[in-house]
Amino acid sequence: MTCDSTSPLILVIDDEEALRDGCRQVLEKAGYRVLAAAEGMEGVRLAREHLPDMVFVDLKMPRMSGMEVIEVLSRDIPDMVLVMITGFATIVSAVEALQKGAYDYLPKPFSPDQLRAIVKRGLEHRHLRIEARRLKEEKELLQKNFITFVSHEMRSPLVVIRQYIEALNAVAAEKFDQSVRDIIERCSKRIQGLEEMVEHWLDISKIESGAFVLPNVSIDLSSVISRSLEEMAPLCQKKGIRLETDIPSALPKIKGDTESLVRTITNFIGNAVKFTPEGGKITLTCSHDDCYVRIRIADSGIGIAADKLSLIFEPFYRCAGKNEKYHGSGLGLTFCKKIVEFHKGSIDVSSKEGEGTTFVIAFPIEINSSSLKTDLV
Repeated sequence: MTCDSTSPLILVIDDEEALRDGCRQVLEKAGYRVLAAAEGMEGVRLAREHLPDMVFVDLKMPRMSGMEVIEVLSRDIPDMVLVMITGFATIVSAVEALQKGAYDYLPKPFSPDQLRAIVKRGLEHRHLRIEARRLKEEKELLQKNFITFVSHEMRSPLVVIRQYIEALNAVAAEKFDQSVRDIIERCSKRIQGLEEMVEHWLDISKIESGAFVLPNVSIDLSSVISRSLEEMAPLCQKKGIRLETDIPSALPKIKGDTESLVRTITNFIGNAVKFTPEGGKITLTCSHDDCYVRIRIADSGIGIAADKLSLIFEPFYRCAGKNEKYHGSGLGLTFCKKIVEFHKGSIDVSSKEGEGTTFVIAFPIEINSSSLKTDLV
């Protein structure tokens, strides 16, 4: 089989001339272009100059070991597929090579079929890796363009529509009957939901892109929780849901941003209200140890199916079916998870259909000089 300038380029770095020549013959017959180097430094130079698709590196070589070559090339040329050749095929050397960036290892002696097979497998792996990166870059570009589109093309019209609906609602109170006012109220709620979805999506996108900057100051979680409860109490009362709390008088402080945490706790409580029927109960309790403050929000609502529990933090995922009465953007819990992670916290969730759902949010306690104890002997 002949090869041309578009054929994959393979570099073989080995101090055994017979092995280099044998690999060259096998690979060139298979249609690949081949370069060879007798020692590590020469191999690194050729790799940097010609950027081969795949490199075979002998483990034991003078001056520069195969492990050193793999470490250098995996750092300098990430798309290059590296395979360690070794006559000492031990688990230890193989694992070390993989940790340093090798794709696989090939023990001596090996047959032409084994060489061709690992080359084919390695090049397929390289193609998939490059394609995955390309798709990721395309996704990031689409996301960036979407943020721009949302910012400039959706937010302003939604604000104008909401203002018109508010004006219409003011007029409707005097001139229209109750059925018309109900329609206007439903329109107002849907516009509010769209505005919330846009704001959540913008914030999530900014967090993922690193553009979401929050203050990182000492925070009193008690005040965050109090504000969240004050905001959600009227909604609970309106729906006939008991909101019970058990919060210690003093909680350790954490580092972060008050406003984003108020939005997050409010979101969790609002989510509980949405899926808890009239006459139900929501309980918010707090506890802490030497490392974490934990906020536990439990409801007696409809619960979440076990097979859906792992999906609830995915963007635009909704637990309720499309024909059910529960509406939302599908971004609230995604936003909450991003904010909690931004504060280096974690979320655990447990649920049972028909019995309710419990979220436990843990935040690391702020550590300062006054909280550290030093034992002097």
